Amino acid sequence: MGYRRIGIIIILQFLLIIGAWDSFSQQNLAEKLGYPRNSKMLIIHADDLGVSHSENMASFEAIENGFVNSASVMMPTPWVLEAVEYVKKNPSTHDFGLHLVLTSEWKNYRWGPVSSINEVPSLINKHGYFHNACSPSVKPEDVEQELRAQIDRAYAMGLNPTHLDSHMGCVFFISTEVLEVYLSMGQQYNLPVLVGSRIPKALIIKYDVKVIVDEILGMSEDEYNNGPSAYYVNALKSLKPGLSTILIHPAYNNEEMKGMTVDHPDWGSEWRQKDFDFFMSDTCKKLLEEEKIVLVTWREIKEALYD
Repeated sequence: MGYRRIGIIIILQFLLIIGAWDSFSQQNLAEKLGYPRNSKMLIIHADDLGVSHSENMASFEAIENGFVNSASVMMPTPWVLEAVEYVKKNPSTHDFGLHLVLTSEWKNYRWGPVSSINEVPSLINKHGYFHNACSPSVKPEDVEQELRAQIDRAYAMGLNPTHLDSHMGCVFFISTEVLEVYLSMGQQYNLPVLVGSRIPKALIIKYDVKVIVDEILGMSEDEYNNGPSAYYVNALKSLKPGLSTILIHPAYNNEEMKGMTVDHPDWGSEWRQKDFDFFMSDTCKKLLEEEKIVLVTWREIKEALYD
């Protein structure tokens, strides 16, 4: 058998694997979760728990009395203990993952790695804090050390995460090597990871990614300037069948948040209050009902596909 033919057979086998995965992901996930095949499934996800008392309190309220049904915790942040204690008091009723952190973006409010700074030198600035943006100079081995340390600390503190995702999306933007570190964490800890449909399919197979989010929604600066409520109303009305998530950052617009986000209006204190307000509103409730949107959680996905 010639090498060309062998190559064609391998490619066809690869395509069959991809096709089988796509069929499962797009058509059967809803049924695996117990919903009709063409359901519009949505995770309304609160990022950044642990970053402040205000963020924690608003997120807890939006989970208990509003329409937020999932969240993730930042292990290096100052208020992480409060977030973890809340999770431990609600071990099976709520959906909390880890918001894996490689940056510290605020002006006067910073944090550094969980690992010793001597172990992850490419991740920190001269003061020992994370860089304030996704840095292309980070080394994959330092990223692996730090992400593993964050996950291990969560388990050691009694937080059993339902999924992994990425603060500021850094793992997707820095390099393929860093993306592979992130995906490998999901594989090693047997956890779902937040990834979208643009991820290379070769990596889906390599790291046994069992679920992909069809649409990841998050408000941009321009969309915020045009009105948060208008953005979220349109997002819910436009939702398609499949699995989607809306990433939000609920917090109270109080002195703590104003001080934390000073000179940083994007995703700042007022922004976070407006996120909270919409997902506590009757408008949100009405749209979820009218659009027949099914709220699902990473916990459901994990139990159906990973446990």
